[in-house]
Amino acid sequence: MILLELKKPIRSEQDFKALVDSGDIPIIGPHALVVYLVINAEQTFPTVKVLCKKSGISEKPVRRSLMVLEEYGYIGRKETKQAQGCSTSLSGRQE
Repeated sequence: MILLELKKPIRSEQDFKALVDSGDIPIIGPHALVVYLVINAEQTFPTVKVLCKKSGISEKPVRRSLMVLEEYGYIGRKETKQAQGCSTSLSGRQE
């Protein structure tokens, strides 16, 4: 099973400043920024449904934002042993 994990958490004001100073915000866009902030606020990596609800963004832009965040190294994939069923990809298709 493939899970997503936060690679660049925002834990302090310096982390937030580093995000702003990196120049990535105009590149990743406002939807990805909001999704990233919601992910940072959660104790565990939230589902797409939770991300939609808490960000106010519909499913398709949330999934697109997750792909952008992964591309820029803000989140990443972590392989785990599959307990049951199938894992779900960012595109929503079964793997």
